[in-house]
Amino acid sequence: MATTQEIIQGNLIALGFDNPSATAIYNKIAQSVGLTVDNTVSEINNTVNIITDIISTQRYGKTGYYTSSALAFQYGDNLIIDPVTLDNVYVTIDVSKQIIKQAAFENILSALFIKVAAQDSLTGDLIALTTPQYNAFSAYFVNFEIPGLPVSIISIDGNVLNFQATATYFATYDLPTLQTNLSAALQAFKAAFPFNGDFYTGQLMDYIVNNVPGMIDFYVYNTTIDTVPFGGSVNLAAGYFNYISTILTNITYTAV
Repeated sequence: MATTQEIIQGNLIALGFDNPSATAIYNKIAQSVGLTVDNTVSEINNTVNIITDIISTQRYGKTGYYTSSALAFQYGDNLIIDPVTLDNVYVTIDVSKQIIKQAAFENILSALFIKVAAQDSLTGDLIALTTPQYNAFSAYFVNFEIPGLPVSIISIDGNVLNFQATATYFATYDLPTLQTNLSAALQAFKAAFPFNGDFYTGQLMDYIVNNVPGMIDFYVYNTTIDTVPFGGSVNLAAGYFNYISTILTNITYTAV
């Protein structure tokens, strides 16, 4: 394949610049222009490769990029610019300050959202960020937004799940013990619920039957989320849920 210099030389000759006495001049022109073109093309290719590598590594614009950035937030610390990579980083990674325990990214009709939740240190339940935490996280997260593509941050109290249920169990099982195990199973189901997942009534019913000894059937009905009735499934605006405080009194027990 002809080099850029050879192509330029050929074009000069084709234009009529073929006087042998001027060959050295033509060669110098072709050499200087050819090297400039080749160097420019090389730099462009290198730049494209670098950008491609960065996008591939950081996964800009994809779910993992946003959620990993959210989870890395350290409340009370300030970012600095790494002098080598020019990335926004913390001087020291301190997991005790990483208050975002769950994060989920969504792209809805070209609008970008990220849901985040903290965790109650006593109960282990997910909770919304406080106002100071939310403001600090918002200021932090701006550094990871793609120019022209702002991300709306959602951190709200968990949606409140309410339902009535009929628990059918073997009469040979001690009812108070079964009730204690059922209460623990309800909490375990909530703790294992995937953040920002859809709630399915059938999954809750199956979980209780499979994880409470002596339980034959657990039928859930009259389900509501934030007092709004729903059928077999519902999307959670907060990304997580809490049971209504009176949930255990909504269960009727039937021994067989």
